[in-house]
Amino acid sequence: MKVLAGAAIALSMTVSIAAIAHEGATGVVKERMDGMKAIGQQVKIMVPMLKGALPYDPAQVAKSAAIIESHSGETFTALFPEGSNEKPSEALSDIWDDWSKFTDLANELNSTAGNLKTVAENNGSEDEFKAALGQMMRTCKACHSDFKE
Repeated sequence: MKVLAGAAIALSMTVSIAAIAHEGATGVVKERMDGMKAIGQQVKIMVPMLKGALPYDPAQVAKSAAIIESHSGETFTALFPEGSNEKPSEALSDIWDDWSKFTDLANELNSTAGNLKTVAENNGSEDEFKAALGQMMRTCKACHSDFKE
């Protein structure tokens, strides 16, 4: 649980810092930064539920997970044409060097967000919610660790 809370805090801080870093972004870089911002905003909604600061709200979790799901998978990878890592992008060239791993993580985000949505839509328990959110956040962290400055 401490690891998940730490990951949640780090992701929240990244979203705040990212808002500043997005200045000057245009085209596909701006599109993907906006998508990441949308994902981060949804995580920020769910983290207080994960920590127990707010009650678990399955309807809100389902809505947030659907938004994340809509920004993942092929929708996400389409926003990374080769060489689109000039500033203010924080994308590392490792994305294109290991495209297979990058697309696997984008698809895993789609899958884990879909699983989180299913848990919430089926009024899954708070423990099931925490496990599903934790898995999704580990996917985010793995991608950021390997492919983001």
